[in-house]
Amino acid sequence: MRQTKITLSQLEDFLLKACDILRGKMDASEFKEFIFGILFLKRLSDEFEVATAQVKKKFKHLTAEQLQELLDDPTTYKPYTNFYVPLRARWNDSWIEKVEDDKGEIKEVYRPPLRDAKTGVGSLLNKALHAVEDSNADLLSNVLKGIDFNIKKGKSSLPDQRWIDLINHFNSELPALVNENFEFPDLLGAAYEYLIKYFADSAGKKGGEFYTPNQVVRLLVQLLKPKEGMEIYDPTVGSGGMLIQSLQYVEEQGQNARNLMLYGQESNPTTWIICRMNMILHNITSSTIEDGDTLEDPKNLKDGSWQKFDMVIANPPFSQNYSKAGMKFQTRFAYGFAPETGKKADLMFVQHMIASLNSKGRMATIMPHGVLFRGSAEKVIRKGIVDANLIEAIISLPPALFYGTGIPACVLVINKNKDEKLKNKIFFINADAEYGEGKVQNFLRPEDIEKIDYVFTHKIEIPKYSKLVDNKTIADEHDYNLNIRRYVDNTPEPEPEDVKAHLTGGIPVSEIESQKPQYDKFSFKSEEVFVDYKENYHLFKEEIEEKPVIKTTVEADKPLQQTVAKMQQIIDTWWVQARDEFSKIAAQPKPEKINGNEVNEPIADYISVGGTKMPKVRQELISSLKTDLIPKNVLDEYQVAGVFVNWWTNIKYDLKTIATIGWVPSLVPKGYFIETYFKAEQQAIQKAETSVGEKESELQEAFDAVEYEPEEPEEGKEPVEVTPKVIKDYLAAQIKDLKTQKGAEKELQELSDTLDGIKGIEKEIKEAKNKVKELQADLEKKIEYKMYGVDDEKEDIGNLLTHTLKRIADLMEQGEPEAKKEKTAYTKTLKALKADSLKMDEKLNGLDAFLESIGGIITPEECKTLILQKHNQLVQQELLKYLNAEKRALIAGIEKLWDKYKVTSQDLENKRKDSLDKLNQFLTDLKYLS
Repeated sequence: MRQTKITLSQLEDFLLKACDILRGKMDASEFKEFIFGILFLKRLSDEFEVATAQVKKKFKHLTAEQLQELLDDPTTYKPYTNFYVPLRARWNDSWIEKVEDDKGEIKEVYRPPLRDAKTGVGSLLNKALHAVEDSNADLLSNVLKGIDFNIKKGKSSLPDQRWIDLINHFNSELPALVNENFEFPDLLGAAYEYLIKYFADSAGKKGGEFYTPNQVVRLLVQLLKPKEGMEIYDPTVGSGGMLIQSLQYVEEQGQNARNLMLYGQESNPTTWIICRMNMILHNITSSTIEDGDTLEDPKNLKDGSWQKFDMVIANPPFSQNYSKAGMKFQTRFAYGFAPETGKKADLMFVQHMIASLNSKGRMATIMPHGVLFRGSAEKVIRKGIVDANLIEAIISLPPALFYGTGIPACVLVINKNKDEKLKNKIFFINADAEYGEGKVQNFLRPEDIEKIDYVFTHKIEIPKYSKLVDNKTIADEHDYNLNIRRYVDNTPEPEPEDVKAHLTGGIPVSEIESQKPQYDKFSFKSEEVFVDYKENYHLFKEEIEEKPVIKTTVEADKPLQQTVAKMQQIIDTWWVQARDEFSKIAAQPKPEKINGNEVNEPIADYISVGGTKMPKVRQELISSLKTDLIPKNVLDEYQVAGVFVNWWTNIKYDLKTIATIGWVPSLVPKGYFIETYFKAEQQAIQKAETSVGEKESELQEAFDAVEYEPEEPEEGKEPVEVTPKVIKDYLAAQIKDLKTQKGAEKELQELSDTLDGIKGIEKEIKEAKNKVKELQADLEKKIEYKMYGVDDEKEDIGNLLTHTLKRIADLMEQGEPEAKKEKTAYTKTLKALKADSLKMDEKLNGLDAFLESIGGIITPEECKTLILQKHNQLVQQELLKYLNAEKRALIAGIEKLWDKYKVTSQDLENKRKDSLDKLNQFLTDLKYLS
């Protein structure tokens, strides 16, 4: 049967189309809550339908009345779902509402299901959300009532049709949003994260209010390394990404992420709603997300005081004001109060986080650089924190990582349980020069994150990158100024300039030799581009006449090509191991019974043992890749980690699917099916497309041969565009005129032949394009049959055939009418139905033979082969990306020497003199000079 599992790309495309329905009428910051709200409502309703079916199955022995009584009781559903969905909020169920009329009489009014709502839709959606919240107040208090589908645009609400279009979209395309229909259990959560990032990208600067870039979050999580059993807190939680990534990190380590408690607080009501939904859609039940201003009124309390946690992770809003008046628990701020105005609340957030750590707690937070050096009250606070031996590390981040702000940022790591060797010391990392450049904002690459994490974890001191500094030095020599460049100045060394070379030519050997480490990575010899000139100087070889030749020379270098090929061979060898490791993570069948009891819970609770092996497989693979690649000295440890992490990120959802439902055809790219099974069909399509192109060229030549000059346009009007229709109309008009003229038979025939020829070519093009469409449709059908078989189509045709045969039988039983007119219609209908039944029967009988002609349905083993082939190609692409970057660095180094020294000052002087001599000669010829 056809696979009905929803893929992540399908769901992402579906949600983007939902956004398209509202886009244009409002911006992303306005409509995001409606997309989230209706997605949430549909998800809960679909899950509740499954729970209802399970209840009906379990209690099928009861009478209808008894069963209905159970179904009306919310507590009945507790074993099957976390949420009760009342009648008015059910997507597919109609219901009867008892309404009191003007006379005080109670009448029963039919209410259609939400999916069929047509009038007052905004109000119906609001009431549905309110009803769900009221029925699940313990889990959804104040979450859904903050969404108002009766939003005003100008003086009126949005029209019903806008919401009807959105509902209709959720009625179509995808099966029910339940775990059993997902390729992997947390697919909905992954799609929700994708949607949050989409809204953050669309919102620009405002996006930073609820979303921290994924790579920055990953860095903070890796620095803190959360473990199962921890209580983790984000006091400015936004949409919840830091807490969710902390949980996912624990999963990656092979630990029990369910044994984790997540806490957070958010002051923006809409963002708080998004966060609560995010937790629920990620199936995270062990979270407590409060609303309100964290500085003024922390809501995560225990025993009448603010709660203490094992780990705090946060990206608080930069540089804002706060108010001390009415602030609860002021003892949190043990090191003093920053000014309430002037946007100085940053260290207030830091102090709250420090106070929220237990005696062994650790935290990482994003801060603006100003907190490191600003004076007055902030200096007093900073001094207190330094003297308390709380700061483990300060890490400078690259510029422009965050939405809509260019404020330089850093990571502040606090540790209440520092090792003895770190006592009264602070580890500084200046990582602001290593990052990837994006179109809108920069980003941390996997290798940047791996380097920061490794250096931080092992406290490795690297010149111009990291340094361990004792607090006494900070206090005595720098007066508690923590500006990172005071301790780790990564300013590049001045570019060397050889005056002699600039004046008289040559390239300093010392500068060529300084690039030798880059040459050695690829066994590249400087002799390939340089030749001896004089002592301590070289020249570019004569054949390198222009700068672009440097690139072609380097890329054609045999040792370099061999180095690249060798690295790719290493990956191929490593892949054999990786392929075998992947075989361990495939899903096993869900057990029908456990300890003799039927399994009714969702399949997500029974991901195979293979799924639990993913963390181990990941660790083994990255370790072995480093072991194989690093000794070749082309890529360093962090770059190799970047190759792996990029690759693993690209395939992680594939792996989740494999671990959940096995090797399925939906993971195989369409191109792989074509290349493996249908190459001849693809070649036929390409041949047909080539024919179309040739015919179109022939047609253009025919048009070009027509001697047509458009008339001059009237003043103020655009000239008429010369189109094929204009040319044909011109020819037709000329032919019409010539038909009235005597002696123009030859010209008439020539023009008629030209027009007929053009029409003939157009007909051929149309036929050729139809042929392409037929071939493409045939290929699509073959791919579909190869993926899913023909059972679904056989069932559809069989049902239609049964219906047709019944109609034939009914007509024959009814008998032929006597009236001539009715008799003719009867005979015609019966004949058509019989012809249809024969066609359907013929097609039904031919489906199995057709499937056999394409080699039958793809097997799980064949799927596995193609999926692994895809994964192999992806890791090769990642490796090549890094190798190409290193190759470009080699070329750039040589090109820099060309720019610096190829043209000497003497060359420029001679060129200037030549130009001046030519000018003087011109002036002399013109007798301006004697």
